[in-house]
Amino acid sequence: MLLPSGSNWEALLAAPLPCTLCNGMFSKHRLLTPGGSQPSHTVLQEDVEDLYAENLISAKRCQTVLNKAHKAGIKGLRKVAKSLLGKNHARTIVRRKLKNTKWPDQYWVEVRVWNKLARREEKQWVCIHLIHEILAVIWELGLKDVILSEDLLDRVGKDHMEWMRQSLDILELLGFGLHGDGVPCNYDRTESVDVISINLPGVGGGYKRMRIPLVTLPESSISHNTMDDLMEVFAWSMRHLLAGTWPVCRHDGTPWLKSDTRRAKKTGNLGFQACLVEVRSDWVFLSKTFHFPTHGFEDGVCWKCSCKRSQVHP
Repeated sequence: MLLPSGSNWEALLAAPLPCTLCNGMFSKHRLLTPGGSQPSHTVLQEDVEDLYAENLISAKRCQTVLNKAHKAGIKGLRKVAKSLLGKNHARTIVRRKLKNTKWPDQYWVEVRVWNKLARREEKQWVCIHLIHEILAVIWELGLKDVILSEDLLDRVGKDHMEWMRQSLDILELLGFGLHGDGVPCNYDRTESVDVISINLPGVGGGYKRMRIPLVTLPESSISHNTMDDLMEVFAWSMRHLLAGTWPVCRHDGTPWLKSDTRRAKKTGNLGFQACLVEVRSDWVFLSKTFHFPTHGFEDGVCWKCSCKRSQVHP
């Protein structure tokens, strides 16, 4: 995924779907239900593995804690406890988390990126998540009344959703948003990754801060064309969301790859339709992604007025 060393983004993306829209458990600080739907040992295991996913402890430390919990007499941890600590703890944890994941397979695509060592642009394979596949899981496992909520949309967003429903002649339409930002990824904040994620901007309550990552790339690897290549794939995915259909080939019209074996079996209707209702980001990210003008350009930064930087009062 072109991630800098020392990051656990792979583990975060590999973890089983955590949002309450899908299985009633959004926060890792959730309480056990009176019926005991989540055993105590499962909650303990997930919390310890969350510490690793958040890069607070090493994979070896994570496994050691689970081993000690098993030896202390906590039942249910026998399968994850190891009597002898071996190698590749990180790989073991990721595979364990992937075993029962609801996430779709990652989609591999060739993207133009910047090679800072060779000081040139080159193509590399990058794995991303497809928007229609992520929303399909949420639609299948979630509560429609919650997913389709538009309580937090502003007037423009609500008007857009109503216009889209009328244009498509449908009653139910899922509105989603894109969110882009840079995130520090090491202890001294000298390196960062750009993250593009999706959210449900109309949904409130405990779900309004939900962000599901689609792609993460080191900022130093992003060239002038990187976001164009990524947005070409996301636009293809969003067109299928608007039509409510599963794609029959890859985004560029080529046949499915070996890594696309599971998605090649899905055909026909998605069972729902969705549209993009908003994009949230700072201006730096918008400039990189959509090539909006920055303050350094004489034409100004706004597409609705002619205001220049020299005209802005301090």
